[in-house]
Amino acid sequence: MAGGAGALAVGLVLTGCGVVGRTGTGNTPVSGGTVTYALPANADINYIFPFAPGTYFTIVNTDNLQYLLYRPLYWWGDKGQPTLNENLSLAYLPSYKGHVVTIRLKQQYKWSNGESLTADDVVFWMNMMKAEAHTNWGGYVPGDFPDNVASVRKVGTSEVQLVISGKFSPTWFTDNELSQITPLPLAWDVTGPHQASDCVHRVSDCTAVFNYLNSIATNPSNWSSSPIWSVVDGPWRLASVSQGALTFAWNSRYTGPAAAHHIAVFKELPFTSEQAEFNVLQAGGNNALDVGYLPTVDAPVPPPGSSAGQNPVAGYQLHAVYTWGLSYFPYNFNPANPQVAIFRQLYFRRAFQLLVNQAAIIEGPLHGYGRVSTGPVGDSPRTSYLSPTALQGDPFPYNLGESRSLLAAHGWNVNPGGVTTCQNPGIGPSQCGSGIRAGAQLSFTLRYATGQSWVEAGVLQLKSNASQVGINIKLIADTFDGVLSYIEGSCGSAAKPKPCPWQLADWGQGWSYVPDYLPTGDELFQTGSAGNLGAYSDHKDDQLIAQTVQNFSLRAMYRWEDYLAKQLPVVMQPEAPAALVENIDNLYIGPQDPTLDVTPEFWHFLR
Repeated sequence: MAGGAGALAVGLVLTGCGVVGRTGTGNTPVSGGTVTYALPANADINYIFPFAPGTYFTIVNTDNLQYLLYRPLYWWGDKGQPTLNENLSLAYLPSYKGHVVTIRLKQQYKWSNGESLTADDVVFWMNMMKAEAHTNWGGYVPGDFPDNVASVRKVGTSEVQLVISGKFSPTWFTDNELSQITPLPLAWDVTGPHQASDCVHRVSDCTAVFNYLNSIATNPSNWSSSPIWSVVDGPWRLASVSQGALTFAWNSRYTGPAAAHHIAVFKELPFTSEQAEFNVLQAGGNNALDVGYLPTVDAPVPPPGSSAGQNPVAGYQLHAVYTWGLSYFPYNFNPANPQVAIFRQLYFRRAFQLLVNQAAIIEGPLHGYGRVSTGPVGDSPRTSYLSPTALQGDPFPYNLGESRSLLAAHGWNVNPGGVTTCQNPGIGPSQCGSGIRAGAQLSFTLRYATGQSWVEAGVLQLKSNASQVGINIKLIADTFDGVLSYIEGSCGSAAKPKPCPWQLADWGQGWSYVPDYLPTGDELFQTGSAGNLGAYSDHKDDQLIAQTVQNFSLRAMYRWEDYLAKQLPVVMQPEAPAALVENIDNLYIGPQDPTLDVTPEFWHFLR
C-alpha cells in the first residue's frame, strides 16, 4: 500500500504523554493517561471509510485511523514479524474444502451501538466489493478479489462461506484476499441521513451506499460528530479532529483483547517535517513527546552488529522499525507519457538503476540505517520469501562507467554535463529502440515528496549522478499527498482517461504489504492492478505471478522474483527505517510490528 501506494505510505510509530507518566521510573503498569502520537512528516490523514479508493489507499489512513476504529477481519503483525495474529483477528482461521472457504467469526465482538458483529457485516463488505472494487478499491487486482469469488453466503449468525472460482493457493487466498475484508456495521447501510438501503442483501444497492459514505469520508471536521463514523468495533473512538490533529478516546464498549492496564487517550499530531518533530522531541518539558523519532540526518551511526547507535536523547530508548514492504519509485509506462518509449527499453532501465547509489544513501543521509533493496520482494525483515539470489545483495550497484557504456552501446550520444541524445534510431542491437526518434533527449521530470531529509538527499544525488551521463532530471518538490494525487489525477480513470504527462514520481515512502501480506507481486506488478501505479505490463511477469498465486511455493515465488528483479519495472531505492523510534523510559509500547499497525490499547505508563 502506498498503501498502497500504495500504498502507498509509511506510518511512523511515534507517541507522547500528557499528565500521567513522566514522573515514574518503575516497572508497575498503571491505567489511564494520555499519549500523543506524531504522524509522518508532511503526510495527512484524509479518509476515514475503510473501503478506500486508490488516492486514499495509504498507510496513514489505514493504520493511523481506520484500524484504530474499525478492525479488519484478520490481523497481521505478531512479535515483530509480518505474520497472521489470530488473537487480534475478528475470526478464527479460515477452513478450505475444495473451492469453499468458511469464515467463522468470534462471537465476542460488538459495535459501539450495541449490535453484535455478525456474518451480515462481512457480507456487507463483500457486496460493496462486488459493486465498487473495479473503480473504487485501492487494492483491486483484475481477476483477483472479488472477481475470483463466485458466491458469498451467510450460513449462520457468525459464519460465512465463499465459493472461489479458478485455481488458487489457500495460503495466498488467506494472506492476500481475506486480508482485505473489514466488516462494515449495518448502521452504514444508508444512502443519506435516515435513508436506509439494503446493500447487505442486494449488490445493486451498494453503489448508492458507497457514493454517500465516500462523500462524507473526506471531511475530517465532521468525523467525530458523525453518527456514521462513531459506530466502531475497535478499541478507540474518535473524540475530536482539529487542524490535522486527531484525538482518540477509549471505546468503553470494546470487547476485544487489550492490556489490563492501558492508556485512556491517544492523540496524533501532524508535522511538516522531520526536523519540526525533532525540535519538539528535544525541547522537553510538559509538552515534550514521550515517544518520538530521530531524523536519520541526526541519528548516531550504529556500530557493527547493532541495530541502533548511541542514543543522543537522554531518558529515551532508541530502536529502528522497518516496514514490511518495498522501497521504490515508478516509471510511467502509460502510452500517453511522451517519454514512454525510452522507459520501455530494458537497457535504459538498467543504465538508470546503475545511477542509484543505494550504499552511499545508507551511509550518508541514512547514517548507516537502512537496507539495500534487491528486487520485488522486501528485504526487511528477512523472510523465507526472499530468494537466494536476492540474498547475494544489490544486483545493480552504482556504476557510472557501466551506465555510460550501456547508453553508448545502444545508439546514444552520451554528453556528460549536457543532454544525451539518440543518434542511431531503430530497433537493432546497437540502436536506441522502438519508438525513439533521432535526436530524442534523455530528459525527465521527477516529482518527489518533501519532509524526509534522506529522500531529498537521495533525489539530489540521483540528479547529480545522472548528469554525469547526460541524463537531465528536473526535480519538482511536492507534498506526499500531492505526489500521489498528481500520479492518479493526471491520468484520470480507465473510463475517462486524460493525458498522462508524469514521468517519474517518488512519494518517499515506498509500498507496504498492507493489506496483501504475501509479496507475490499481483497487487504491485500485475498488469492492470490498482497498485501498479506506473502501469507496468509484462506477459511473462503476469504468467509467473499467476503460477505463484495458483499453486504457492517458495520455488515458484523465487522464479518470479528473480525474473522481475532483472526487468527493473521500478527504480529501486534503499529501504529506510519507517522510524528511528525514541521511546521514553516510563511508557511501555512493546515490540513494533513491520506491518506498522498501531495498537495503543496495549500501551501503558510505568510507575
